[in-house]
Amino acid sequence: MIDAPDRPAPRFPAFKADAVRAEIARQLALWEIGESDLAICGGASGGDILFAEECARRGARLRLFLAQGADDFVRESVQPAGEEWVRRFHGLHAGAEVQTLSEALDAEPDDLSIYARVNLQMIENAQGEAANGGKLYALLVWDEEARGDGPGGTADFESRVRQLGAGIAIINPLSIR
Repeated sequence: MIDAPDRPAPRFPAFKADAVRAEIARQLALWEIGESDLAICGGASGGDILFAEECARRGARLRLFLAQGADDFVRESVQPAGEEWVRRFHGLHAGAEVQTLSEALDAEPDDLSIYARVNLQMIENAQGEAANGGKLYALLVWDEEARGDGPGGTADFESRVRQLGAGIAIINPLSIR
């Protein structure tokens, strides 16, 4: 997500959004993402929205997985970055397949956060989509610091998709110009 203005240790400063977008576009071109592809993401401000917008520009179908109902999700995961991100989220939301955290994951341990649970749902969905010979890729916008974010964090997500043999690209907002 885009950093809140008062974040003490930057991970994804707002001024890096255009540079991250350019890197996302470059990686999608390398993977030749297009009309026959499905893009899956969470919809938060920053990497998710930039990824979704670039995939849509390339003609890919978009599936958003929200950890909460849209209003709560926007309040917690989009609004802190500002109204422009909220407008962009709603534009994507209107044209995407949208899935909210599934009740099917209720069998998961109660100690998993909604973010860990939605990550598992996205991974399971992507794996199912790729099961018939499709390619599975994960593009992570991440500072590559495992800060103890545990299940639901980017380090956990990266580990899980790596175990599936997915092609992985990491875009570190702090290291690009």
